[in-house]
Amino acid sequence: MLLANSVYVAWQDSVSRSWNTVARLTRNGDRYELAFTHGVEKLNSIPKDLFRLDINDRYRSNELIALFKNKLPPRSRADFKKMANWLNLSGDEPEFDLLSKFGLIPGSDSILVYPSPDIVDSRYSLEFFVHGIRHMHPDVMKWCDEIEAGFNIAPLLDVQNPVDPNAVALKSPDGTIIIGYIPTFYAADFRALLQNPELAKDAKIT
Repeated sequence: MLLANSVYVAWQDSVSRSWNTVARLTRNGDRYELAFTHGVEKLNSIPKDLFRLDINDRYRSNELIALFKNKLPPRSRADFKKMANWLNLSGDEPEFDLLSKFGLIPGSDSILVYPSPDIVDSRYSLEFFVHGIRHMHPDVMKWCDEIEAGFNIAPLLDVQNPVDPNAVALKSPDGTIIIGYIPTFYAADFRALLQNPELAKDAKIT
Protein backbone atom coordinates (compact mmCIF):
# COMPACT_ATOMS: atom_id res chain seq x y z
CA MET A 1 0.00 0.00 0.00
CA LEU A 2 1.34 3.42 -0.96
CA LEU A 3 1.03 6.21 1.60
CA ALA A 4 2.04 9.74 0.64
CA ASN A 5 3.71 12.55 2.55
CA SER A 6 2.47 15.12 0.04
CA VAL A 7 -0.83 15.46 -1.76
CA TYR A 8 -1.85 17.94 -4.43
CA VAL A 9 -5.14 19.70 -5.06
CA ALA A 10 -6.49 19.76 -8.62
CA TRP A 11 -9.48 21.79 -9.82
CA GLN A 12 -11.42 20.92 -12.98
CA ASP A 13 -12.68 23.56 -15.39
CA SER A 14 -16.31 22.65 -16.12
CA VAL A 15 -16.10 24.00 -19.68
CA SER A 16 -12.77 22.65 -20.98
CA ARG A 17 -12.79 19.63 -18.59
CA SER A 18 -9.08 20.24 -18.01
CA TRP A 19 -7.51 19.75 -14.58
CA ASN A 20 -5.33 22.41 -12.94
CA THR A 21 -3.11 21.68 -9.94
CA VAL A 22 -3.46 24.61 -7.54
CA ALA A 23 -1.96 23.62 -4.17
CA ARG A 24 0.20 21.14 -2.27
CA LEU A 25 -0.43 19.83 1.23
CA THR A 26 2.56 18.32 3.02
CA ARG A 27 2.66 16.29 6.22
CA ASN A 28 5.57 17.19 8.52
CA GLY A 29 5.30 14.98 11.58
CA ASP A 30 2.03 15.92 13.24
CA ARG A 31 1.70 19.22 11.37
CA TYR A 32 0.47 20.17 7.92
CA GLU A 33 1.77 22.78 5.52
CA LEU A 34 -0.32 24.15 2.66
CA ALA A 35 1.31 26.03 -0.22
CA PHE A 36 -0.15 27.15 -3.54
CA THR A 37 1.48 26.11 -6.82
CA HIS A 38 2.10 28.04 -10.03
CA GLY A 39 -1.13 26.55 -11.35
CA VAL A 40 -3.11 29.23 -9.50
CA GLU A 41 -1.66 32.02 -11.62
CA LYS A 42 -3.96 31.48 -14.62
CA LEU A 43 -7.16 30.81 -12.66
CA ASN A 44 -7.85 34.34 -11.42
CA SER A 45 -9.87 34.30 -8.19
CA ILE A 46 -10.91 30.65 -8.28
CA PRO A 47 -8.23 29.28 -5.87
CA LYS A 48 -8.84 32.11 -3.39
CA ASP A 49 -12.59 31.47 -3.54
CA LEU A 50 -12.07 27.77 -2.88
CA PHE A 51 -9.68 28.09 0.06
CA ARG A 52 -10.55 31.53 1.45
CA LEU A 53 -6.81 32.02 1.90
CA ASP A 54 -4.15 34.33 0.48
CA ILE A 55 -2.54 32.34 -2.33
CA ASN A 56 0.80 34.09 -1.78
CA ASP A 57 1.26 32.69 1.73
CA ARG A 58 2.12 29.30 3.24
CA TYR A 59 -0.10 27.93 5.99
CA ARG A 60 0.82 25.57 8.82
CA SER A 61 -1.69 23.89 11.12
CA ASN A 62 -2.17 20.93 13.43
CA GLU A 63 -5.41 19.89 11.73
CA LEU A 64 -6.72 19.51 8.20
CA ILE A 65 -8.70 22.53 7.00
CA ALA A 66 -12.38 22.07 6.16
CA LEU A 67 -11.85 21.64 2.42
CA PHE A 68 -9.78 18.50 3.10
CA LYS A 69 -11.89 17.19 5.97
CA ASN A 70 -14.92 17.32 3.70
CA LYS A 71 -13.21 14.80 1.43
CA LEU A 72 -13.29 12.20 4.20
CA PRO A 73 -16.48 10.30 5.04
CA PRO A 74 -17.10 10.06 8.80
CA ARG A 75 -15.67 6.94 10.41
CA SER A 76 -19.10 6.43 12.00
CA ARG A 77 -20.66 5.66 8.61
CA ALA A 78 -21.93 2.10 8.45
CA ASP A 79 -20.10 1.49 5.17
CA PHE A 80 -16.88 3.30 6.09
CA LYS A 81 -14.81 0.13 6.51
CA LYS A 82 -16.16 -1.23 3.23
CA MET A 83 -15.22 1.98 1.40
CA ALA A 84 -11.76 1.98 3.00
CA ASN A 85 -11.18 -1.63 1.98
CA TRP A 86 -12.16 -0.73 -1.59
CA LEU A 87 -9.29 1.79 -1.52
CA ASN A 88 -6.81 -0.76 -0.08
CA LEU A 89 -7.00 0.84 3.37
CA SER A 90 -7.85 -0.67 6.74
CA GLY A 91 -9.83 2.42 7.79
CA ASP A 92 -7.70 2.95 10.91
CA GLU A 93 -5.07 5.12 9.20
CA PRO A 94 -4.44 8.77 10.19
CA GLU A 95 -6.53 11.39 8.39
CA PHE A 96 -3.74 12.34 5.99
CA ASP A 97 -3.33 8.77 4.75
CA LEU A 98 -7.08 8.47 4.29
CA LEU A 99 -7.09 11.76 2.38
CA SER A 100 -4.45 10.51 -0.09
CA LYS A 101 -6.92 7.83 -1.20
CA PHE A 102 -10.42 9.20 -0.52
CA GLY A 103 -9.37 12.49 -2.12
CA LEU A 104 -9.22 10.74 -5.50
CA ILE A 105 -12.99 10.18 -5.47
CA PRO A 106 -14.76 12.88 -7.52
CA GLY A 107 -17.23 15.09 -5.67
CA SER A 108 -19.54 17.95 -6.54
CA ASP A 109 -16.90 20.62 -5.87
CA SER A 110 -14.76 19.96 -9.01
CA ILE A 111 -11.78 19.18 -6.75
CA LEU A 112 -9.60 16.09 -6.46
CA VAL A 113 -6.80 15.51 -3.97
CA TYR A 114 -4.10 13.24 -5.39
CA PRO A 115 -0.88 11.85 -3.89
CA SER A 116 2.65 12.21 -5.15
CA PRO A 117 3.93 9.13 -6.99
CA ASP A 118 5.96 6.73 -4.89
CA ILE A 119 9.58 6.67 -6.14
CA VAL A 120 11.84 4.13 -4.43
CA ASP A 121 15.11 2.73 -5.84
CA SER A 122 14.38 4.49 -9.17
CA ARG A 123 11.01 2.74 -9.49
CA TYR A 124 7.91 4.88 -10.07
CA SER A 125 4.60 3.55 -8.79
CA LEU A 126 1.17 4.88 -7.88
CA GLU A 127 -2.50 4.02 -7.58
CA PHE A 128 -5.21 5.99 -9.37
CA PHE A 129 -8.75 5.88 -10.67
CA VAL A 130 -9.09 5.61 -14.44
CA HIS A 131 -10.69 8.80 -15.75
CA GLY A 132 -13.35 9.12 -18.43
CA ILE A 133 -14.85 5.62 -18.23
CA ARG A 134 -18.41 6.96 -18.38
CA HIS A 135 -17.61 8.77 -21.63
CA MET A 136 -16.37 5.62 -23.35
CA HIS A 137 -18.33 3.04 -25.36
CA PRO A 138 -21.06 1.23 -23.32
CA ASP A 139 -19.11 -2.04 -23.68
CA VAL A 140 -16.47 -0.60 -21.33
CA MET A 141 -18.72 -0.89 -18.26
CA LYS A 142 -19.37 -4.55 -19.02
CA TRP A 143 -15.64 -5.09 -19.48
CA CYS A 144 -14.92 -3.41 -16.11
CA ASP A 145 -17.52 -5.58 -14.37
CA GLU A 146 -15.94 -8.76 -15.67
CA ILE A 147 -12.23 -7.97 -15.32
CA GLU A 148 -10.28 -9.38 -12.35
CA ALA A 149 -7.77 -7.63 -10.11
CA GLY A 150 -4.21 -7.83 -11.39
CA PHE A 151 -5.19 -7.97 -15.08
CA ASN A 152 -2.71 -6.15 -17.32
CA ILE A 153 -3.91 -2.97 -19.08
CA ALA A 154 -2.09 -1.47 -22.06
CA PRO A 155 -1.21 2.26 -22.40
CA LEU A 156 -1.77 4.19 -25.61
CA LEU A 157 -0.24 7.64 -26.26
CA ASP A 158 -3.11 9.82 -27.51
CA VAL A 159 -1.00 12.24 -29.54
CA GLN A 160 -3.96 14.13 -31.05
CA ASN A 161 -6.02 14.59 -27.89
CA PRO A 162 -7.69 18.05 -28.11
CA VAL A 163 -7.75 18.63 -24.34
CA ASP A 164 -4.40 17.29 -23.10
CA PRO A 165 -1.32 17.01 -25.36
CA ASN A 166 0.16 14.52 -22.88
CA ALA A 167 -2.95 12.30 -22.74
CA VAL A 168 -2.38 8.57 -22.22
CA ALA A 169 -5.32 6.30 -22.91
CA LEU A 170 -5.72 2.81 -21.44
CA LYS A 171 -6.94 -0.10 -23.53
CA SER A 172 -7.62 -3.79 -23.21
CA PRO A 173 -4.56 -5.87 -24.21
CA ASP A 174 -6.22 -7.00 -27.45
CA GLY A 175 -6.71 -3.33 -28.38
CA THR A 176 -10.45 -3.61 -29.01
CA ILE A 177 -11.65 -1.45 -26.10
CA ILE A 178 -10.44 1.97 -24.92
CA ILE A 179 -11.18 1.89 -21.19
CA GLY A 180 -10.41 5.47 -20.22
CA TYR A 181 -7.43 7.70 -19.45
CA ILE A 182 -4.57 8.17 -17.02
CA PRO A 183 -5.56 11.17 -14.82
CA THR A 184 -4.30 14.38 -16.43
CA PHE A 185 -2.11 15.28 -13.46
CA TYR A 186 -0.06 12.09 -13.96
CA ALA A 187 -0.16 12.03 -17.77
CA ALA A 188 3.05 13.99 -18.41
CA ASP A 189 5.02 11.58 -16.20
CA PHE A 190 3.54 8.54 -17.93
CA ARG A 191 4.21 9.92 -21.38
CA ALA A 192 7.85 10.73 -20.51
CA LEU A 193 8.40 7.23 -19.12
CA LEU A 194 6.60 5.39 -21.91
CA GLN A 195 8.45 7.27 -24.65
CA ASN A 196 11.72 5.85 -23.32
CA PRO A 197 12.02 2.32 -24.81
CA GLU A 198 14.23 1.05 -21.98
CA LEU A 199 11.72 2.17 -19.37
CA ALA A 200 8.60 1.32 -21.36
CA LYS A 201 9.51 -2.36 -21.75
CA ASP A 202 9.37 -2.84 -17.97
CA ALA A 203 6.35 -0.61 -17.33
CA LYS A 204 3.27 -2.38 -16.02
CA ILE A 205 -0.28 -1.15 -15.45
CA THR A 206 -2.76 -3.50 -13.79
